[in-house]
Amino acid sequence: MKTYLSEIFSSIQGEGPYVGERHLFVRFCACHRKCVYCDTNTELSETCIVEKKPGSGEFEQIKNPMSVEQVADLIREVDAKTQNKQISITGGAPLMQSRFLLKLLPILKSEGHSIYLETAGDLPKELKAIIEWIDVVAMDVKLESVTEEPATFPAHWQFLKLCRTYDVEVFVKLILSANTHEGELMTAAKGIKKAGGEDTLVVIQPMTKAEKTDAVPTIEQLFRWQDKVTSVLPNVRVIPQTHKMMEML
Repeated sequence: MKTYLSEIFSSIQGEGPYVGERHLFVRFCACHRKCVYCDTNTELSETCIVEKKPGSGEFEQIKNPMSVEQVADLIREVDAKTQNKQISITGGAPLMQSRFLLKLLPILKSEGHSIYLETAGDLPKELKAIIEWIDVVAMDVKLESVTEEPATFPAHWQFLKLCRTYDVEVFVKLILSANTHEGELMTAAKGIKKAGGEDTLVVIQPMTKAEKTDAVPTIEQLFRWQDKVTSVLPNVRVIPQTHKMMEML
């Protein structure tokens, strides 16, 4: 079994409540979404770039597709040089590669790693196939007014309920832009509460300027939206993409 990866590297987690932690990132190619604000090339790549010395900017190119054994060996090589708290499985949409992850994750867990899944949060069937190997889920709830794609709330609620059923640590990320529709935002907040419970941590992430959009929200908007979501869910934090500020991978 083989898969396509775009990057393997160690860096500082720049998003969500684990911001500042050292993570080893394994970035998968391909995504079923086309969010207008996306800053990642999700096309299948001929090679995967591996930064074996963190922060060096020196990359080794490994030919795609790669086997489970190849990926595990590369992770070991990068991890041996750093002190990573978790392995971040990201993309693209890593759950599109759930069959590959079903082989890779047990190896990583057997070697003592904590697995942090970054996901669009709308592929519940694929999550269920690997959830026993996941420690933390960072799931998006995507708003149509922001992504410019149809909303997938029912899939998000199934996904969040699944995390709760299996007692996996989960937080919800809401990427918001200047175009955010407040009615849609509050519908999402109520859905999160119903599916995940009142104690669900929600991270409002202001959109960063991207190639296809510059609809960055204002501070006034962020204050207002945090107040509104907090009226439904008490634990709401505003956390920007800090790795973008520091110009890191």
